[in-house]
Amino acid sequence: MTARRARVRPGGLPCIVLPWAVADGARNMAVDEAMLELAADGSTLLRFYGWEPWCLSLGRHQAAPDRLLGRAPDELRPGVDAVRRPTGGRSVFHGPEITYAFACPARAWGGPRTVLQTVHRALGEGLRSLGVPLDTVGGDAAEASLAEAFRISAASCFRDPAPGELTARGRKLVGSAQCRRRGGVLQHGSILLEDRQRLGDLGGGDVGPDEGAVAGVSGKGPAIGLNELLDPAPDPRLIVERLADRVAGAFGAPGPAATGASGGTATSPALIRLAARYERIHRSRAWLWLRERPCPTA
Repeated sequence: MTARRARVRPGGLPCIVLPWAVADGARNMAVDEAMLELAADGSTLLRFYGWEPWCLSLGRHQAAPDRLLGRAPDELRPGVDAVRRPTGGRSVFHGPEITYAFACPARAWGGPRTVLQTVHRALGEGLRSLGVPLDTVGGDAAEASLAEAFRISAASCFRDPAPGELTARGRKLVGSAQCRRRGGVLQHGSILLEDRQRLGDLGGGDVGPDEGAVAGVSGKGPAIGLNELLDPAPDPRLIVERLADRVAGAFGAPGPAATGASGGTATSPALIRLAARYERIHRSRAWLWLRERPCPTA
């Protein structure tokens, strides 16, 4: 029997925006995975969040350096966390940034490739509305560039700006990754307020800032932060509001996104239960360093 390709629906349920939250690495990745599981059941969800403490994240299939194996996350350097993402790619240092996560059914909204394009386009619109001078690629080149970004998104990070990603002055401002699982799609990424990516370079010394490491780091590499593009930089709450409105509106939200108030989905028993289950996985050193993922428990 010949297998038939599953049909992709042009739309899905309207996007629901979850409240802004700040958490450590394990909690953040647990909530993202909970969103992915709910998306497989039909939900379209969006959230923006921050990191406390600052955190190094590894890609799902990335091998950790031998010098880090067996260390507790807080042993990297005081005040720095570590986590392994459910998406691919290489290490990212999550410091001064706004992180987004979007999840939807894999067959909704045109499929994963269209989702990547739509999210990037909406983020770009939101950033331009704040005055961010993003680089532009027009016409057929834009579509080809976005197609290339989809092909290599699992292998790129802030050290290697990829075609189709959001850049300014030729440097990457937004880095994204995507994964699919059991009928759901998760896409998450970082919008840099400042460029601190060198602090998470696994090829260097200890990860994270020390007393003298922060000064002079921003503005030296292939990434760029909003602080280098806007003076003064907008309040992060305004940035989140603009981005949430554009992304949620692109996925059927009927009105302005409310990211500050608790919504029913955000506090639903299903999301809380799923996040707690995945949090146990993301606090496992075996998963963090060795890619040995424990089975989730009920």
